[in-house]
Amino acid sequence: MSVVTSQTTGPLTNNQSDLSFVAFALSDCTVEIDPQAARYLRAVHRAALELAVPNYFGAGMGGFWLLEDQIARLRALPDHYPANEANAAARAVTAYLATQLDEFYSGRFRAELGNL
Repeated sequence: MSVVTSQTTGPLTNNQSDLSFVAFALSDCTVEIDPQAARYLRAVHRAALELAVPNYFGAGMGGFWLLEDQIARLRALPDHYPANEANAAARAVTAYLATQLDEFYSGRFRAELGNL
């Protein structure tokens, strides 16, 4: 997995970082999830691949990259399911993103993912 960040310019407050999240490359991973939500993982992975930008940072970096906009669109995927399926689809998206970014996310960011 690759994670790319960029530096911001201007003064920072005490709670700000000079890095901002830009993108991550999709990678093979094993998602641990409940059986009901697992039904939606294939659709989530397929949507992620369709949204991803190939070789976004050039052929040298390679890979299929999800940028912030594509991540937001992937998080909206459960909105396209019937109400009785949307919760399970949302858990699948959350688990997929958390697993893809396992090395990047700390406990604080995992908590934010859980609120989606």
